[in-house]
Amino acid sequence: MLNPIWLDTFITLAETGHFTRTAEQRFMTQPGVSQHIKKLEEACECQLVVRLGKGIQLTEQGRRVFEYAKSQQHQEQNFIASLKFDEPYEGKCVVACSGAIAQRIYPALLAQQLKHPKLEIHVEVAPRRTILSGIINGTFELGIVTNTPNVDEVSSTYLGEESLGLILPREFVKHSSLFAYSQKNTNIVDTLNALGLINHPDAVHYLQRYIKDSGEDDLATINPTTLKQSGYINQLSQILIPVSQGLGFTVLPSSTLDFVDVADRLTVYKPKNKVTEPLYCIQTPHSMLPARYNVVKDTISEVLK
Repeated sequence: MLNPIWLDTFITLAETGHFTRTAEQRFMTQPGVSQHIKKLEEACECQLVVRLGKGIQLTEQGRRVFEYAKSQQHQEQNFIASLKFDEPYEGKCVVACSGAIAQRIYPALLAQQLKHPKLEIHVEVAPRRTILSGIINGTFELGIVTNTPNVDEVSSTYLGEESLGLILPREFVKHSSLFAYSQKNTNIVDTLNALGLINHPDAVHYLQRYIKDSGEDDLATINPTTLKQSGYINQLSQILIPVSQGLGFTVLPSSTLDFVDVADRLTVYKPKNKVTEPLYCIQTPHSMLPARYNVVKDTISEVLK
């Protein structure tokens, strides 16, 4: 690799055509300029200049080295300028979150992209553990997770609460002679045991949270890990289809019902206590996100508050 200091001296010499003026502009002595040119010629293994008194004339090889040196100089200047680029409404923003959260925030983020076409919104749907590891290893810059992450490599900001719903098929609880749906005369445990769980990646976690926080003594007798399962699916948009057909029950964020076509065939159990999970915006603690993430974070906060 050619020494960039020698190249800078050579550029000045080629542009001024004079050793004295080069020395003045480079704050060097004339012997110092001559030494730089000599070392550059040795590195290139060819003569670059013809000395004409105190002036010079470039050889063919000298002109090629000059063009190369100028291109390197421009490339470096452009690179340094790119490091200072931090437009608030331009560039790629990646947000990692659950499918339920993506359903809520994506329309609002797209609205921002319509207002600012140079924004590039990427929403990555992933489970909590993947989001945490992605923030730690730099795959994701911004994530949304439930519960406070207890890891030093992640900083978190509270966003709001996500309501959880115990979702059942409306027709089953309406017409079943054994399990007529009424908070007063129906044992919800019998209903759940009869239906079975439509499992999904977060179902057991949600159900455990629901049992713990609902204040329902009957539900406290359920063991989610041994409960009858009636099916499994890992696509959020499909989880409520078997429930709507009377094949089971599940637990999901209540907001999910706003984005499915079968909501009129579903019903949500009303527990003694409302069950929610806290939501947190996470990023690495020691990195400052680009300015374009401000509008993304503000939009997410407004939707989830």
